[in-house]
Amino acid sequence: MQEYIVVYFKGLAMGAADVVPGVSGGTIALITHIYERLIKAIDKVSITLILQLFSSNRKAVWQSLDGSFVLTLALGVITSIMLASSWVSCLLTNYPIPLWAFFFGLILASAFILKNNVSKWNFIALTMMVIGFCVAFGISLITPNTGSDSLLYLFLCGVLVVIAMILPGISGAFILILLGAYETAINSLEKIKSFEVEGLVVFLVMASGGLVGLKAFAKILRWLFTQHKNIVLAGMTGFLLGSLYKVWPWKKVTSYYTNSDGLEEPLTTAVVLPDLANPDAQILLAFTAFITALFLLYFLQKFSFKGHG
Repeated sequence: MQEYIVVYFKGLAMGAADVVPGVSGGTIALITHIYERLIKAIDKVSITLILQLFSSNRKAVWQSLDGSFVLTLALGVITSIMLASSWVSCLLTNYPIPLWAFFFGLILASAFILKNNVSKWNFIALTMMVIGFCVAFGISLITPNTGSDSLLYLFLCGVLVVIAMILPGISGAFILILLGAYETAINSLEKIKSFEVEGLVVFLVMASGGLVGLKAFAKILRWLFTQHKNIVLAGMTGFLLGSLYKVWPWKKVTSYYTNSDGLEEPLTTAVVLPDLANPDAQILLAFTAFITALFLLYFLQKFSFKGHG
């Protein structure tokens, strides 16, 4: 029971990470030492085994699927996503600078943790880190899509975002921002809480896409981590460092777009240095949020390491 309580809290941490565009649930799974177990369990899932859960052999099948672990972790993730969506939406509206500073700290700390997981730094590993940095930095310069309300588009967003979620270093929420579907996803969760059918439809469509992406990518990911773990971690470290540009707290809006309600929303931004004399820059709050993020991931890793050991 104690083991599954710990797994549930790891699921809570993964869910919170998946909601915010700063660090991926895959990164949390990696630094809390459950990543390879999770990928292995996902890879084992098949229609045949699921049907066998209703047979007399269900106990053995459940153990084969590592069902108790997956179910406990999933409950933690779902709980966290439902709880975190409200406060993230609120903070993005009222305290964007401290929130982005918190995300900045999460990414920087995650990059340092992933770097420490690379067992051997050689020319190939360094090259992959540089490539990962360039890819992430290039993505951060892309003009975000204004999104689409079509269910097919949201299904494809679900496929891509779950692949990003399980990759250490790539934030699923960050990908949703680039696809222009982040606000749609957050609003769908709020509508579910208000028992609105529209929110449930959007959630189910994106979740269906997520399940497809998860199963399709799990085998590839398991092979990569089995055969080329060192190189993958180096690449993900570079990706995290390259994505820091996107979450820099102080920005100026360079262009706008008109949303579905006819209101102007920021489309593209450029980073700027904070004006130390301007109280609106919220320097102290941003620094506090940044340090909090560093300590949060540090203690999460230390706690998990002791529990794992």
